[in-house]
Amino acid sequence: MIQALSNGIVKGYPDETFKPEHIAQLFARMANIRKDTTVLDNAAGTGGFLVASMGEMMNDAGDDETKLNAIRENQIYGIEYETSNVALLVSNMIIHSDGRSNIIWGDTFEVVPTKLKGKNLIDVGLLNPPFKMDKDDIFEFEFIFSNLDAVKERGTVIALVPASVVTDTTGANYEYKKRLLKNHTLEAVVSLPEELFANSNTAVVTVGIVITAHVPHPKNKETWFGYWRNDGFVKTKKYGRADVNNQWGGENRLEEQWLSAFMNRKEISQFSVNRKVTPEEEWIAEAYLETDYSLLGMKAFEQTVREYQAFKLEKRL
Repeated sequence: MIQALSNGIVKGYPDETFKPEHIAQLFARMANIRKDTTVLDNAAGTGGFLVASMGEMMNDAGDDETKLNAIRENQIYGIEYETSNVALLVSNMIIHSDGRSNIIWGDTFEVVPTKLKGKNLIDVGLLNPPFKMDKDDIFEFEFIFSNLDAVKERGTVIALVPASVVTDTTGANYEYKKRLLKNHTLEAVVSLPEELFANSNTAVVTVGIVITAHVPHPKNKETWFGYWRNDGFVKTKKYGRADVNNQWGGENRLEEQWLSAFMNRKEISQFSVNRKVTPEEEWIAEAYLETDYSLLGMKAFEQTVREYQAFKLEKRL
């Protein structure tokens, strides 16, 4: 049953950015979601992360109907404040085997303290918070901390946010970075494809942040940074960004390679690196990967020029 809060709509929330399906599935796998995992998305939108999480749970449960019912009824939590999104969210859950029992229409900053904080219930938090587009909008980090408040000690939270959230070294985001390291562990930051939201009206460059909840970041802890800018997807007129060259899913393809590198914290030239960081530094792979100048040549230059010209034509600059 959908739970409605009388004052569930919060002023200042910008329009939601809808995450691509393959990234939602990737994050669910990064969080190692299994049949006994309980998941929360406190900025649920139309349910992309929840659907992906439920799929991972059900695949792990197999034909165990008792467990499948428990997953649907007890292990999927979503909070969404936008009325129009709630209807789409519930419909999406129904289409994908149902998991709407704990979909809550309301404000995460009221729901989490009253219904989830301290309950030792949520294992994994996944979220794509509304991007801050205006000075009056709520900071993305506030949604992340709200999710963390609901998650068990040593649980995992993965958030998809604009790169500026982790690269700012002054101002509010800098203060949030200090707060994060004081109370939680920054496990990894992955740089996501630059045109990830090309199918929508958003053109923000994004990253994924992986956090271990309620464990202060150890002084000598290294964070893993991955350069995941190329997912093999290309822009098409008919389908938007699509895996037309079949490079993403399946054995020995990009998704498997990315997950293996992340799970094993591998250091790979031009792709990933481990570094100790402080709030005063940029939390992004590009700040630490060394440039391989041997890869630069006339072909690379010509390709860059072609891409820039295509961009100008598309934007009619």
